[in-house]
Amino acid sequence: MSGGYEIVLWILLIVASATDLLWGKIYNHLTFTSIAIGVIMRLVLQGVPSTTTSLSAIAAAFLFFFPLYYLKTLAAGDVKLLMAVGAWSNTELVIHLGLTAIIMGAIVGLIILLNKKGLQNTLSSIFKALKFESRKESQMTRMPFAPAFLCSFLILKIAEFKGWSLF
Repeated sequence: MSGGYEIVLWILLIVASATDLLWGKIYNHLTFTSIAIGVIMRLVLQGVPSTTTSLSAIAAAFLFFFPLYYLKTLAAGDVKLLMAVGAWSNTELVIHLGLTAIIMGAIVGLIILLNKKGLQNTLSSIFKALKFESRKESQMTRMPFAPAFLCSFLILKIAEFKGWSLF
């Protein structure tokens, strides 16, 4: 990934994290604009092969992470943010970023649940969620996920710099 594209990804993830933390949303004008500009820039600057990589990464983000939106694990803005990341990167980064963020989010969510509800109520909540029992929106705790993507990107970049293989 070239340096200019990486700068765009840092900015995209920082802005999305800020809006997700402050207002509980990742706005469409941020994600859709990033997707469109990313595809156009790659076409203009690097040609059709790079654009194909971009479109493949966008499709992979949608195909892999839309089911998590459908299951109410991720919000729609989270999936669109991963698609925007795909516009500026590649399929491998999108999948690694998504998986790392899900693992981080699960750990943070578990810690929050244990802190709020204790072990017994946390286990009960997990089993109910696995059975898809009583998953009303009012009962669910929403967790901003864009910061998890930002932290995951940082972890992936550190691992790349150190030569570590996480996947």
